[in-house]
Amino acid sequence: MNLEEVIIASISEFLNVEVHRDTETLDLSSKIEIVQKRMAEKLRNTTTAAYSNGLKSYEYEMFFSSNPNDMIKIDGWIPIETDKLGKEDEISEYIEIGLLRKIEAQYS
Repeated sequence: MNLEEVIIASISEFLNVEVHRDTETLDLSSKIEIVQKRMAEKLRNTTTAAYSNGLKSYEYEMFFSSNPNDMIKIDGWIPIETDKLGKEDEISEYIEIGLLRKIEAQYS
């Protein structure tokens, strides 16, 4: 994995931890620790080929917003792997509530 792929995968993992009901109330350091463990496991078990398509393999962007008590405030959109989003009806629901949007043509 190159640096961009590691960053995008790390942000995707953090967003998964951030919005998951079981972990959404944890403090930032606990969330970061979970992401570090997941990324270490992912880097051990994933070949570079799984990430070789770059941004063109991303169909959706996910909105993320910092918690009020986070040290660093970041709000914005990040590409997310479609296979991590769940079933098609869940994707439609995420789009309706503004959590997801289709990636615009300028990204492809």
